[in-house]
Amino acid sequence: MKLRDLNSIKEALKENRVNKIYHSGEKNRRIQEILKMAKKKGVPIYRVAMKENIVAEVSPVSYLHFDEIISRAITNNSFILFLDNVVDQRNIGACIRTAEFFGAAGVVIPKRRGGGIGEGALRASAGALFHIPIARVENLASALKKLKKYGFTTIAADLDGEDLEKFSLTTPAAIVVGGEDRGISQPVKKRCDVVIRIPGIGKTSSLNLSVAAGILMYELSRQKY
Repeated sequence: MKLRDLNSIKEALKENRVNKIYHSGEKNRRIQEILKMAKKKGVPIYRVAMKENIVAEVSPVSYLHFDEIISRAITNNSFILFLDNVVDQRNIGACIRTAEFFGAAGVVIPKRRGGGIGEGALRASAGALFHIPIARVENLASALKKLKKYGFTTIAADLDGEDLEKFSLTTPAAIVVGGEDRGISQPVKKRCDVVIRIPGIGKTSSLNLSVAAGILMYELSRQKY
């Protein structure tokens, strides 16, 4: 969803719902105030050539602080889903729906290397977005490093990993899934304790990322209970 009204953009920033801001470089005082506010909140800002002076991409949900999701995962001995380089809104929504179904403490997305949460993700989640916390962080690798201090197992799903059945998975945990084309970035993968692949017997070389995420979340839940 896009906002162009200055008052609406300001209110969306207050509620932590702005994913990105695009502006034309106009020196209008009110626009500069909004850009200053966005910068303070860590919202990515892009200067582009466009007819409008300012446009904000807004999420249909508000974001929680990452520390609150950590606390939920520890309290409930649960897991956190990380989406790295995932831009397709249907995949984002599908992953969130599955994470909520399996009792995830929350979902974490990057502020810059991802698609954010839009109307497409809301539709694909079938409303699950309203029942699970979402956090945005500047750096996924740093966030995973922080989790290790709390005893989390960090798990990456990637084709170059070892077969899933070789592992005993424990909680609290973080499951990291990579995007459609770029996969999991190397800095993020290096922060993971294990890299897991889901073996198949067909000619298709890989699964859709939301399906792979669902299998991992099911297996983690199955081993937990």
